[in-house]
Amino acid sequence: MKSKESKTSLSMASRGLKLAGTVLILITLLNFILLIVPPDIGSPSWWLNLSTQMIQQGIIPLIGVAALLGGIACEVVSGAAHETDAWIQTTKRRTFRLSLVLGLIFLILIPGHALAALVSSQQTLARIDREAEESLEQIELQLQQQQQLYLGIIDTDDDPEVLLEDLIGNEPLNEEQLAQFQEFIENPQSIDRQIQILRTSLVERVQSRSSQAKERSRFGAWKSIARFGLTSIMLSTCYLNIAFLGRGMGKTDKGKKVKRRPVASPVPKPKTKRAPGPPPSDDPPFIP
Repeated sequence: MKSKESKTSLSMASRGLKLAGTVLILITLLNFILLIVPPDIGSPSWWLNLSTQMIQQGIIPLIGVAALLGGIACEVVSGAAHETDAWIQTTKRRTFRLSLVLGLIFLILIPGHALAALVSSQQTLARIDREAEESLEQIELQLQQQQQLYLGIIDTDDDPEVLLEDLIGNEPLNEEQLAQFQEFIENPQSIDRQIQILRTSLVERVQSRSSQAKERSRFGAWKSIARFGLTSIMLSTCYLNIAFLGRGMGKTDKGKKVKRRPVASPVPKPKTKRAPGPPPSDDPPFIP
């Protein structure tokens, strides 16, 4: 009774493992194909996204391969199939070949992802420098406009305070701003000094922000290389080990030469010697 129940459990486990393994493998392969289409080989960001997504999903077909081989083992143990069955040999052979292909792919992705991450980081650094230059140009332009505005207010014949009120509208100025404006009126050269101080402060702020962005970009690139590189190494090692286990699947039992036992030659029977006859007699032969 227990043997029958165990066979039923093994049969159910075999069916579930084979189904789950097949679905996991097919879904992941479909996702890999969709990641490649449409291809953009000349874009480092496309290579970086492709390698990242493939490495992140690389564990799924590995679980599928293990489940598929486990399902076949359960079916063999339950006695429902034999190792020499054609479908088992074919399924194992294809599974080992798929593991070999995936192992080589993840082995290639190790330098591929690192190169894509470095190139993408260089592009990000160039973009940060370009944005910093644009910000400095805008700052310089605004400072020049502000300087010309102050000089225009001071050099005019009208009352500077009236022009300032017309410029700022209803927004009140604090005491510090009023004192600074009064200083500009009394000493116009202080405008250049104040503009230079403001320029230095803004330039340092832009450069600091740009430097921090560059550091984050470099750190993110090396972090991505370390993380996904190690993951790809482990995945490649697992797949190649599974493929190595099936290296002898091409040999079937039919191809093996069966050594026959030498047929034992029949043991010759010893010749039996006949008993010697009676000795000859000296009496003459009897003649009737």
